[in-house]
Amino acid sequence: MPTQQHSSNRFFLPFAVRRRGLRVFLVYYVIPLLLALGLVLSASLFPNHYASTSSGMGLTTRFSTTAYDTPQQALNALQDSPTRLSAYLPEGPVWLLATLDERQPDLGRALLLPSSLIESLACWLLPAHQPPVALELHTNVLGHVAALPTQASGQVACRMDNATPGDIAITQWPSRAMATARAQSSYALGLLEGGLLILAAFTAIVSLTTRDHLYVLLSCWFVCNLRLVAWALGWDHLWLGHQLAPADLLWSRKLILLLSFITTWLLYTRLFRYSLGVMLHRRLQLAGLALSLVLAVMLVMPSANLFLGASFLAGWAGTALTFTILIHALFRYTTRSLFWHTLGVCVATGLLGIGLIFIGLEQTHWLRNGPTIGVFLFCNLLVALATANRIREDRHNRLRQRNELIVHDSLSPLGLFTLGATRHFEHLNNNARQMLQILNETEAPALGWKHFFSDVDWVAVSLATEKGEDTEIQQISDDPKAPPRCFLLRATLVGSRIEGSLQDVTARTETLRNLSLMTDSDVLTNTLNRHGIETAMEGAIEQLQQVGTPCAMSFLSLNHLKRVNDLFGHSAGDQLLQLACERVRYSLTEQQKLGRIGSDDFIILFPGIRAREARRLAQDMIDSLNSAPIYVGDRSFQIKSAMGVIDLDARMRPKDAIAAASRACRDARKQHQDIVLYEENTHELFDHINELRVFEELDQGKTPDDIYLVMQPIMSLRHPLKTLNFEVLLRVRSNGGHPLQTQRIIQAAEDSGMITVIDKWVFTTALEWISKHHLTLANTQQVNVNLSGVSLNDDRFINSLFGILNQQPQFTRRLCVEITEGVALQDLERTRQFMRRLQRMGARVSLDDFGAGYTSFSYLKELPADTIKIDGSLIRDMLTSEANIAIVNSIVDLAHNLGMECIAEWVEDVATLRTLAEMGVDYVQGYVISAARMPSEMLLHENILPLINNSATRAFVEEISGRRI
Repeated sequence: MPTQQHSSNRFFLPFAVRRRGLRVFLVYYVIPLLLALGLVLSASLFPNHYASTSSGMGLTTRFSTTAYDTPQQALNALQDSPTRLSAYLPEGPVWLLATLDERQPDLGRALLLPSSLIESLACWLLPAHQPPVALELHTNVLGHVAALPTQASGQVACRMDNATPGDIAITQWPSRAMATARAQSSYALGLLEGGLLILAAFTAIVSLTTRDHLYVLLSCWFVCNLRLVAWALGWDHLWLGHQLAPADLLWSRKLILLLSFITTWLLYTRLFRYSLGVMLHRRLQLAGLALSLVLAVMLVMPSANLFLGASFLAGWAGTALTFTILIHALFRYTTRSLFWHTLGVCVATGLLGIGLIFIGLEQTHWLRNGPTIGVFLFCNLLVALATANRIREDRHNRLRQRNELIVHDSLSPLGLFTLGATRHFEHLNNNARQMLQILNETEAPALGWKHFFSDVDWVAVSLATEKGEDTEIQQISDDPKAPPRCFLLRATLVGSRIEGSLQDVTARTETLRNLSLMTDSDVLTNTLNRHGIETAMEGAIEQLQQVGTPCAMSFLSLNHLKRVNDLFGHSAGDQLLQLACERVRYSLTEQQKLGRIGSDDFIILFPGIRAREARRLAQDMIDSLNSAPIYVGDRSFQIKSAMGVIDLDARMRPKDAIAAASRACRDARKQHQDIVLYEENTHELFDHINELRVFEELDQGKTPDDIYLVMQPIMSLRHPLKTLNFEVLLRVRSNGGHPLQTQRIIQAAEDSGMITVIDKWVFTTALEWISKHHLTLANTQQVNVNLSGVSLNDDRFINSLFGILNQQPQFTRRLCVEITEGVALQDLERTRQFMRRLQRMGARVSLDDFGAGYTSFSYLKELPADTIKIDGSLIRDMLTSEANIAIVNSIVDLAHNLGMECIAEWVEDVATLRTLAEMGVDYVQGYVISAARMPSEMLLHENILPLINNSATRAFVEEISGRRI
């Protein structure tokens, strides 16, 4: 028996499959094909009820905008006017005089004025040598009609009032042809209104059942299309059998124009938003919104010209937006069905555009028939099908995602769930119940999402899921001390329900948190490292910017730590550092942060208080560190620490705040104080903020007004009146106008890493100034420019510097680059290569501050310098002892023996000047010659003598000049 049953099933199964396939073939293919074939055959074989007849004949007409009282006056005035078939006339009263065509058979004739915006109309028949005869007027779908009496001849005069400017023409029709044309137009209008209104009503019903707003938009678009095409064909004065008054019709046109543009823009951008991409979709939305606002403003204005301009703007802008969307979507389709539906929308839009071209060419008679209206309805149907296909694909994707979730419900390690419309759980798999600790499966329907998690934006979660992205959420916990449980959420919307998954990532989140703490922590001292403390500073500055919460910061520098490392080893130094940090932490609250930014440098944040209040806390820390020794094993170490305390400013960045606090700490060291305070309104902090502003503007390629260059003359002792050399010096002024200390500016720039930007600006500005005034600077043989040691050791800056010099090679030969002696000796080979490279370009090199260390004499022969600038501290105190004179004299002799020239700076009296001249010094520089001058002053003189204010110096210069002559 089982065998027989199995055999019968094998027999009947193919038959059932064939029967189901036959039913599908009949329903979806045969019956629709037969219906379509029947419609085509009936339209082509059966006689047309509206047989075509001759159309109206345009009459030669004379037009006038002058107001006449009687038809006879109009006849007399217009008798000799030029004739036209039509005319574009303004709003207001208009008279026209038309000559009847007597060639038509007198089987009934009528006159037609097709303007729909005529507020009042009266016509008179003017037979020859007879009084005027008033004609009876009535209105139909074609326009205003006046029946002519039998045997009527002569002329017809009409007076009308136009509600808006437009084309006016009068045509003469046979009565039978007019009746046929009226019937055809009524049929076409009924077909248009009936087809589109039924389509709009059906779409609105679909939107109510599916709750999809796109169908509502499509329904409105159908109604707007109906009124827009009726307007184009001249039928919009009729609406469902009712006639609109001209004033109402004008406002109806304005409203339809605006709504047609808005609905077209919204429909197409919504329909093809996935194909457009995020950026283009957003730009088209903004463009459509802007154009809609412009159209609304233009249409509200009573001006007729603005109304016509708005019509053209809406037409061209709508066409441009539509074709931009369609062309972009046509080449970015994702499925074959989407391609064909997009192509169908392109064809429909193209056919509508062709119809608009016929209307613009005034060939509307090609459009006023049933087949044309059918094509128009077919175009709208194609758009409706594309809309339905887009919604169907969206739903298909949602169902596919839902099915995938169902398939993986039992196999996936994820917690899968389903939420109903009230956001209560309808389904939870085993993993989800374990994650949420739901022991009984029957409890799930009584529990909602809000019992476990905060509300989320499900639309945003669904979009993120479609992109393959997770949304991280945390479970609500009753115990605030317990670490929160973290989950990754994915979900999709299926109607009013939500299908989603949860993945428990609490362990991973905790691991990442620990790794983040390790990233931000200093392992040795168990404090924040530089990255961690800068992150905390960023948060404090953000709080200061947003809500004005103050925050003080201190820079703590521990002394003698390097000496401990050198004498007792790094193990002892590390223990000393750890014990010092414990003393500091003992004085801190939980909110106050301690971070290590260097070997013995620390940053302390005091959120919620100002620097003056933080100074008291800082003093307690310093006293704790400095008063009692720290014991490491059997040894005791006395630490001498200093602090700089500042108020954070909203304009600061973390590195700027560290530089300001570091400066305050250095000032404390110099002044032999424990603490130096820079409060929010102190000029030190203002000056530092101004420096940071200058650095930032330079880094952005701008030239701040507060930074400028001055020139200090360098006088030749051999030919003082034949040269005008000088050194370029940097100056910076504060917002208040007072100058800032240049050395502090340089130090702050080096601390903040901005010194290379300043050096680049100095070299660029100096070369541009020399290039601009090189004819005036004929006696200027050498222009000295200082180069920072930090910049010398920066390869990127060196390459940038030589790029600047290569742009002005002819003026580079006048430059003399000054390098500080101490920096030059740090890396002899690097300095030597840099000097050689400069000299190959024609520039000169000078060793600045030479002799300050008294140890560099043996290295001088290793550096190919052109000049030596003797340190100013030796020159200023030279005459106080014979030893100083001997040292300077030996430097001068050594330089000359090596073929170098020497410059003495800080020369402040004539006696020193005379002694240097006797030693054979080549150049001198200092206040006894001249202080730094503005660049404009250097252009006023050919030699240095007018720049010398000291009379004794002038006499000495004239004396040695006379000897040289």
